[in-house]
Amino acid sequence: MGADNVDVFQRLVFSVPPLKAQLPALVALSGVYSLLAFVAFSAFTPLSPEPSSVLPVAVLLFLLPFLFAGELFHRLLPNYPRSWSFFLALVNQFVLFVYSLVLSGANDVGNVWSIVWLLFITIYLINILALVVSTGIDRYKRILLVSLAEPAALIAAFYAFAGGNLGFSTYRHVFAFASLLIAAAFLVSVLALVDYLIRSNTDVSAFALTSGILRNDRESLDLGVEAEPAVQTLAVDNGRRLTLAAPWVHPGPLGGFGGGQLSGNLIDALNEGDDRGFFLHVPCTHKEDLSNPTDAEKILDAVGDPDGAGRASRLVHGDYGEIEFYGRRIGDRQVVYLHGEGIDDYDTGVFMRDVDESDLLLIDLHKHDIQDGPTKEVQYGSSEADRLKRHFDDFRERLAEEPLGEYAAGFSVVRDDRDMIAIVESVDGQDVLTMGIDTNGVTPDIRELAASHRGEFDEVLVFSTDTHASIHELANKTRSNVEALEAGIERAVDDVSPATIGLESRKTEPVELLKNDYNGLVFSVNILIRLTVIALLALYVLLVLWLFF
Repeated sequence: MGADNVDVFQRLVFSVPPLKAQLPALVALSGVYSLLAFVAFSAFTPLSPEPSSVLPVAVLLFLLPFLFAGELFHRLLPNYPRSWSFFLALVNQFVLFVYSLVLSGANDVGNVWSIVWLLFITIYLINILALVVSTGIDRYKRILLVSLAEPAALIAAFYAFAGGNLGFSTYRHVFAFASLLIAAAFLVSVLALVDYLIRSNTDVSAFALTSGILRNDRESLDLGVEAEPAVQTLAVDNGRRLTLAAPWVHPGPLGGFGGGQLSGNLIDALNEGDDRGFFLHVPCTHKEDLSNPTDAEKILDAVGDPDGAGRASRLVHGDYGEIEFYGRRIGDRQVVYLHGEGIDDYDTGVFMRDVDESDLLLIDLHKHDIQDGPTKEVQYGSSEADRLKRHFDDFRERLAEEPLGEYAAGFSVVRDDRDMIAIVESVDGQDVLTMGIDTNGVTPDIRELAASHRGEFDEVLVFSTDTHASIHELANKTRSNVEALEAGIERAVDDVSPATIGLESRKTEPVELLKNDYNGLVFSVNILIRLTVIALLALYVLLVLWLFF
């Protein structure tokens, strides 16, 4: 995913702690922050605050405004999770603490006034930005009002404690309130402008996209062109049937948008009742993403039911330095796995420009580290693509000469939060274990599991489906359920028996693939993130200059 810069979301999205952890943290931190602020004011200001003030400050400044806002956001914004609401309150509670430490270093009353109002404006803008990004800009009027609740509570507490006794004229008070409203209007205007520019380029609301990704919504993108991609089906039958679907469609772009949940949807459908199946990732890029998630049903309809043969070749390995292949011949057809270290995706024409999908199933193992994946795509027509194609053709010529032997296989599909599969194949005394997991890359513990079985099998292959079903998982997954996969491997070993294996290819009904529109989408996401960050920094600098000078 790194090659297209959409992986910036993986750096931004994280798991929000559960509410049962956030509420005690909000209460406990209010006391901690109040105590530390008391120490700072005692040490760095001429003031002599009473220790008895720690508890009232903790309750009135560091706790109640944020408890109030945390519940208010959830209740007044449709479908806004309470855990998100209180997490935002925790962030703003920390911002208040940081500003209180800055305030302890103020050298005159004028600076105190400016720092306090900069705090109110900062919290207001944080609320607006967070709520627009996570719910969409269409609700900006309600967001402006709801976001004001937290700073309004702090303003009320400030005036109750000291605001009316600092000797400032009415003009200064009006100026401060006006600054808050102007800053909010400026931020919303910038966000609306960013959204307009991106919408004019892609006909997709950037904030609808971002909020949908964060909420894991399932939505269609009004982008792309009509296509009829091939769906290849590899079937293994040893008395039970395993259906492996390899559509020439990329699982993406992200979350429920387009085909991001394609791999999981197909795995679910292929494992209904007593059926067993899994998803295979072919070498392609995000240009092959579905724009409409419901088109996954058309992909499923094109999954075939190939006739099998009881003879196949041993698995052959070819290492060409920059790329390696593993392949097996099935009659006059071939099944090939590829892995290029440091390569994320390949244009579809790199390997398949002169190959009939009925004759060859090509699978990208996509086994890079899930948290530190490659960033390079191989573009069709490049010198690198031509060089890889020569390696591929050479390997296929070698594979075509391999003799056939009796084929035996066993398998087990593990249904988990991330589905997994273990396949054991045996030909002419060669035993091969193939492990797959429905993730975008492989976690270190899966690598360790594979290494532990290399003495038991002649070859051990590991692959991932390159799913983009959950941006939250992409951001946080570091471990897999290796115990369940280990049990699946044992079942696959016990299941090995004479089998047939067959390959078939069909075209889908017309679907919408993003193709070059994906580039516009990616550019839009990048513009959104970078332009928003730049605008926020500029806004903050302007606020400091406005309030202090």
